[in-house]
Amino acid sequence: MNELSAINVISKRNFKPRWVAPTLREIKRRKDVEDDRNGGPKIFHRSTFLEWLNYDAEIFAFSNRLGEKFNEATLRTALTHKSYVERETARLSDMGVDSYLQIQNNEELSVAGGEMISKFTNGYLRAVFTQVPEELITAMHDFLTSTSNLETVGKHIGLGDLMLCSDFPCESETYVKSLKAVVAALAESSGEERARIFVQDLVVTQLYGLDINELWNPSDPVGNLTDILKREGKAEPEFRLIKHSGQNSVLAVYYVGVYSDKNFIAEGAGESLEIAKEMAAREALKQLFHTEDSMKALPFGRQLKNIQTKIVQLENQPNLTLSKWISEKVTSAVH
Repeated sequence: MNELSAINVISKRNFKPRWVAPTLREIKRRKDVEDDRNGGPKIFHRSTFLEWLNYDAEIFAFSNRLGEKFNEATLRTALTHKSYVERETARLSDMGVDSYLQIQNNEELSVAGGEMISKFTNGYLRAVFTQVPEELITAMHDFLTSTSNLETVGKHIGLGDLMLCSDFPCESETYVKSLKAVVAALAESSGEERARIFVQDLVVTQLYGLDINELWNPSDPVGNLTDILKREGKAEPEFRLIKHSGQNSVLAVYYVGVYSDKNFIAEGAGESLEIAKEMAAREALKQLFHTEDSMKALPFGRQLKNIQTKIVQLENQPNLTLSKWISEKVTSAVH
């Protein structure tokens, strides 16, 4: 039997010189001081990275990431802000070069895209929330088309790396204008139907997971409930104390039920009788409008295929206002 030959193993300790750790700590400290002085770490544009190819390739990749077909010239216009054209014109003028540039900005596309986003959003909300008053539709619409929400959508689809503008990091209004212009560019390139689906997939989906009742704050829920019951020929709401706990403590809670014609409608809880009464009225309105916490999840994607025609029809047809809301009219309108 052959014996294994002995192998001499020489252990070697890997260590760094003593000056490395203190130097790295000092570099980190200086960087933190510089970031604090500048209001945060410096952000570099995507074009400064080594893997940046060229603008044409990035435009092509952007279209394919979204899964949409754009006219390249229209998409370039949608991503060109007015400030960029003004900056380039001034730069060429300072160099003594003819300052007339054959570059269009996205102002017109932004206006058209904003109108489309508003129209498409209203159509979806009215088709899905058929039994809510127009005031709640308006509240959801205003949330979805707000600057902060559209800016979030624009950042998540990578507009910040492609927009041509004079400011960097880009301002919120620049993101919003570019996103609206992209919607209009898609409508011109692939048709309004593709733009509608684009808005439904990216903008309207921001409602997912939110309590829509928190977006609308009626000033007088008790009065609103009373008016609705009167229009439906029912007795005025009657509020009764169901139970309470910790009445003489800072953790007091009251449960109030709301009844009409001796029929229980809803109940609410609060730290005082007035608050509990208001919460009970809000819960009753939720049941009337079918916006309870247990409501079905909002439909998106393929689930909207069968109601796209209905969405188009309701884009310019508002729901009943709160002052005219009656469950019978809503039911007849739905069916």
